[in-house]
Amino acid sequence: MFLPSSVKRPGLFVQMVLLMLAVLLSCILLITVFFSSIIDQIIEKTTGKQALTVAELVAENAAIIDAFSTEDPAQSIQPIAEELRVQTGADYIVIANKDGIRYSHPHAGQIGRVTETSNVGPLAGKPTVFIGNGVLGEAVKAKTPIYDGTGTIIGVSSVGFLTNEVESEIFLYQLRVAGFGGLALLIGIPGAFFIARRVKKLIFNLEPEEISHAFSEKQAILESIGDATLAISPALDILSANKKAREILKEHARGTLTEPHLQALIQTAMQDPNSFIQEQVLINNLIYIVDISPIQAKETAISGFVLTIRPFSEVEDLANELIEIQQHANHIRAQTHEYLNKLNTLNGLLLLERYEEAKAFMKMEVQELQQTVTFLMSTVRDPLIVAVLLGKVNRAKEMKASLTFDENSQWLDFPDTIQSEHVVTVVGNLIDNALEASTAWRGTNAIVHLSFTDYGDELIMDIEDNGKGMTSEEEANFFTKGVTTKNSPQHGLGLAIMQHALHQLGGEWYRTDRLQGGTCMTIAIPKTTPDYTTIEERENHD
Repeated sequence: MFLPSSVKRPGLFVQMVLLMLAVLLSCILLITVFFSSIIDQIIEKTTGKQALTVAELVAENAAIIDAFSTEDPAQSIQPIAEELRVQTGADYIVIANKDGIRYSHPHAGQIGRVTETSNVGPLAGKPTVFIGNGVLGEAVKAKTPIYDGTGTIIGVSSVGFLTNEVESEIFLYQLRVAGFGGLALLIGIPGAFFIARRVKKLIFNLEPEEISHAFSEKQAILESIGDATLAISPALDILSANKKAREILKEHARGTLTEPHLQALIQTAMQDPNSFIQEQVLINNLIYIVDISPIQAKETAISGFVLTIRPFSEVEDLANELIEIQQHANHIRAQTHEYLNKLNTLNGLLLLERYEEAKAFMKMEVQELQQTVTFLMSTVRDPLIVAVLLGKVNRAKEMKASLTFDENSQWLDFPDTIQSEHVVTVVGNLIDNALEASTAWRGTNAIVHLSFTDYGDELIMDIEDNGKGMTSEEEANFFTKGVTTKNSPQHGLGLAIMQHALHQLGGEWYRTDRLQGGTCMTIAIPKTTPDYTTIEERENHD
């Protein structure tokens, strides 16, 4: 059934109040009817027992028993019965012989007449209690036999309490039950308002339709987020997970979070719930950046955590792009600075009309650059690596350092399966680190020497510097994100990215101390990248 558009449906608050009042009224009504029925039965049963007790007392009265043997029993029995009726509060006491002839009755005109109800049970020696109609109306009646001295049944004692008096007593009890019901209703009405108001406050005064719309909107937003997002309770139950999270976690995103690395991160977050955690985590053979934030409503305890999972490759791609841009900027700045110095020198020679020296200077510069380009082009197959090495040569000149190459070096056997951008990341970061370490220690006498070979199954490169070297503690933290031997807060991330790039190549690194001072970093990259099929293999490799 549809409501007309002009009829406005009551709000949630009104619906809840009406529902609770309807339930309360129904309960009070049912309880009143139920207790009234019980009271009715109890009073009738009690009245029946009372009538039977009075009937037995009357039947055992010696004066009444003796009166049965007189010529006119009614003359003796009537006053005794009436006296007992007044004393016991019964509405009537009737004494009758075996033939049902009455010897007593509240209405004297009924004496001598036959009783209207059956006396079969009492005359058979069985007392009976029942509700029946008589001369005075409907009554709760009890009948019991009267025995003489020899034990012979000589008559019947009948005692009755009119039901109209019983019903008035029942009505008084019903009024009391109804009174208690009314009191419960008076308490229940403000209680219903309080509960409805409390519920509305807990759901931010939203209507059911608004809650449904907000939930659907939240689900749509959650599913549209490109990063994997899921909410976890402190008991590790998954409260919600978007499509991307289900794709990444697979069987770990069903019911309870079972991914061991994420479980460990959440346990860490529980120890300091107010902290923001961002860590690299290995999930299903891939590295992800995981952010953990607590779920905490205003003035309430933490009820869970929100996890955002992003592939590390995306972050790495952005970082690589930034590094490449920075490298290009450094190369351009270095070349600009270097060429400006050379142009100033050349301009000075020309002003001094030292034309021969100017020619020799230009020839020397061209030959030096051409020799480096020729050497690298003939010894390194990949042009991207050639470009980064040329850039580092200019970078070294700008820093007043010397970047030299072993003349027997070559990387010509360079498989197409090796991702050269990862190699550029590794080599570029290590050369930058060596240049900065050596210039910080040696100044203009800084030297970085490179030698590389493709002999065997690996591509090997040695990067030597004449800096101050590295302590065992610095080596232990060498590839830790954000840890660096430099004072600048901007350093440290590049080496962590470099480690990941080397890991993607399946390569390894080694450090050795040079006898004359400084450090030699050796990288070994297999020409055939190993395939780590399990998490354990990758972790063991790390």
